[in-house]
Amino acid sequence: MTSSNFVHPGHHGTAERSKYGYHTEDHPGFDKIQNMVSAVCAWIAGGAILGLALVTLAEIVAREFFSSPLGWNISVTERYLLPITAFFGLVTTYRTGTHIAVESLFTRFPLRMQKTILLLIHISVVITMIFVVIGGWNQTYMAFSLGHATLPGMADLATPDWTYRVIVPIAAALCAFVAALDFVREVITPWDRPYTDYDPGEEEV
Repeated sequence: MTSSNFVHPGHHGTAERSKYGYHTEDHPGFDKIQNMVSAVCAWIAGGAILGLALVTLAEIVAREFFSSPLGWNISVTERYLLPITAFFGLVTTYRTGTHIAVESLFTRFPLRMQKTILLLIHISVVITMIFVVIGGWNQTYMAFSLGHATLPGMADLATPDWTYRVIVPIAAALCAFVAALDFVREVITPWDRPYTDYDPGEEEV
């Protein structure tokens, strides 16, 4: 007797998974745009992860073989590489549905209730990201207008502060855009089921 387990049970999506998102038949234009944004963000975040590895390796070599630590590696990691990884990676994580989610309750609701919940989720993400954009842009503009920068002669790289503060509002704006397309898609589709519950339930034997 063969036993089977359901992976992502209770979903009614008909989308096909891709590396950077999903492909659907109802609004392929939306899919193309969202997946393109997701792909760009994934490559940016991936480049930052590669940068983390290279900077760490360079620090080890400089410290162990030349007894001359880089000094600037910590600031580059904290100010640029980690924020880029986190915030641009967030966009791809949202689009591909690979973030942490507890769906045991959601899938028990009727389909129309699921659609309502997804509408609330999408608009919540959009509003939250807009606030992040506003806050991040204010910090970026203030740093730019006041000329904040690392003082020459310090171990940190002498880069203007706005160059790393701008990471957050740019990534948040992209996330808001992707979520807004999901919200619009859910609004303009029929009320029979949720259309942004992309993941189909699949059975694994």
